[in-house]
Amino acid sequence: MLYRPALTGLPATMRLFFFACGYFRAYNEKTFYGGCDMAMHKDQRMQDDRGRSGSGGTRRDFIKMFGAAAAGSVAGLLLPGAAGAEDSPESLKNLLLQDPGDELFWARVRRQFVIKPGLTYMNTGTEGSIPRFVLYRMQQYFREFTENPWDAIIGSMVFGPDMKDTRIRIAGFLGADEGEILLTHNTTEGMSFTANGLELQEGDEVLTTLHEHSAGLVCWEILRERRKVTLTQIELPTPASDTDEIVDAFARAITPRTRVMSFCHVNYTTGLRMPVKELCQLAQDNGIISVVDGAHAIGMLNLNLHDLGCDFYATSPHKWLNAPPGTGVLYIRNGMLDQLWPTVTEVSPHATSISVLQSRGQQCTPAFACLNDLADFQEYTIGKDRIQSRILALSSYLKEKIKEAWNADSLFSSTAETLSSGIVSFNPFEDHFDIAKAKIYIQLKEKYKIIIRRVDFKNRLSDSKKTQAMRVSTHIFNSYRDVDKLISSLQALMADI
Repeated sequence: MLYRPALTGLPATMRLFFFACGYFRAYNEKTFYGGCDMAMHKDQRMQDDRGRSGSGGTRRDFIKMFGAAAAGSVAGLLLPGAAGAEDSPESLKNLLLQDPGDELFWARVRRQFVIKPGLTYMNTGTEGSIPRFVLYRMQQYFREFTENPWDAIIGSMVFGPDMKDTRIRIAGFLGADEGEILLTHNTTEGMSFTANGLELQEGDEVLTTLHEHSAGLVCWEILRERRKVTLTQIELPTPASDTDEIVDAFARAITPRTRVMSFCHVNYTTGLRMPVKELCQLAQDNGIISVVDGAHAIGMLNLNLHDLGCDFYATSPHKWLNAPPGTGVLYIRNGMLDQLWPTVTEVSPHATSISVLQSRGQQCTPAFACLNDLADFQEYTIGKDRIQSRILALSSYLKEKIKEAWNADSLFSSTAETLSSGIVSFNPFEDHFDIAKAKIYIQLKEKYKIIIRRVDFKNRLSDSKKTQAMRVSTHIFNSYRDVDKLISSLQALMADI
């Protein structure tokens, strides 16, 4: 029986919404929860994989029947600030032939996100913002999981414990094989699984840097305390000017006891993009295991892990890929499972396959399913090279503005293109060790609604104090206007000090 709620006195969009719900209840025996199916790639394949039998029609048929405008109206009711069909991810493809520098395209991209109006968010390096269509899709995933949890866990290639479909998609996105991809919850977990799983003994050396995030350092410090492993940190140039000086710093530090080289792909401190391929080659030439903390790289850079040549690579899609919190990836190169003990598993004490490591009890598989949508969004809707170019262009513009407003000495990030990333750190004050002044970033949020963060680091092993820096992330929802606002707002605050 067709569901017909009382519509008298309701706005047209509300009447359309309730009619849509009633129509779909009769049409597909399910309530219509979407409004953005146009953004989903391989929609029918995913339904088939989950074993859901259709009734001869899909939500996409329904949307087509009512038109894109109607779909936009319904979607707008389901999420505050939701965009219409003209701003859907699918519509962005119509703009792909435009010049990559066209701000109209990037304004459309920004409208895919639900960042609060008036808020200038420039801290993707800490946490990304989920696109609106992924919020919709995640709701659908949770509903599908909840409708029949048993089938979701046992029979689904998306919601099952192995999450094979998601691992296949992420493998393709990262230039890897499905059997090399382990889904984790974050980079910290991936780095810890790696460090704890390697068979390191007393006296074995781990070579790393002074610019590691705690996630990539504490895992080795535990081994130093527990197994008497030697942990050696080397100095990096700040700012760096060329690849050779970084590779040479590692080469000089290698000893006969060096078993592991562990370093960031993009340093969280200065945004330095490390020469990963050259460093991994150096490690391989010396029989050393390479472990890369790639927390910031996925979604920022066009990655090909096979080309980089690393043995282990941990990353966090919840940052620059804008995935839900608690989604991570660990790449384990083919052949390296033999050298890794499982840390958490419910299958076997031996890592005979990636599935042994993937089976770690119930995980939030609907959130991980969103990685499929986000990989499609970056790769097919916008383009990974285009995203990287945009991020680096904004980063470069910010660096020039910092030098113009203050001086080159205030900039800690490299200006060399091959060593640059979407992270820029600087300190506009004369005293780079003054913590109180560096906390001016708090006032940026309170007065101007600009969100960045503060970081600190040592440049030299002998430094008694840490250098203080403000760190800015430039992502695809940011603009040149955001950069200008940041600089002018900071100047205004400094003038009052």
